[in-house]
Amino acid sequence: MNSITPALIDYWQRLPAQSAESRRQGLEEARRRVACGDSGAESLVPFALADHDDDVVFAATSAYVGVVRDARERNAAAQDATEWIRRGLAINRGAVFAALLSLGDDGINERLLPLRLALSTDDVATVCRRAARRSCERSQAFLHEWHELLFGGATALEREHVAASLGIGQAQVA
Repeated sequence: MNSITPALIDYWQRLPAQSAESRRQGLEEARRRVACGDSGAESLVPFALADHDDDVVFAATSAYVGVVRDARERNAAAQDATEWIRRGLAINRGAVFAALLSLGDDGINERLLPLRLALSTDDVATVCRRAARRSCERSQAFLHEWHELLFGGATALEREHVAASLGIGQAQVA
């Protein structure tokens, strides 16, 4: 059994009885422990994988990847998070994707490229809601390219979400 498995099971058992606000407070406490060196970054993983709340998952993923580390460790953390998306390990893949995209890192964005078309319509909506909150030049370029990629009936809803996050009107979408 993976070392994270007991923490995930514990999180899932407590999840139904906890409000989103109490989970956010728990995440804040975990982030403080990591920042102080009292806990490792892996203590943030259950919040990123096992929660469904956009804010909890986004913040946990951002903290996991953004913890002060050397470039090699940050790269490894970003790789972990892209695997959570690729392998469907995160309950809220859209929020994990959005957190990675919001970092505005070309290397991370490159890892996200092949995952764009594997996201559900709900995941895309989550990414776009979060992307609209933070205007980062690299993220906006990523979304513009994604918008151009999404053409046709099968991806119409996803394209609408991306267009809305970019502020592109319906006349320009067609």
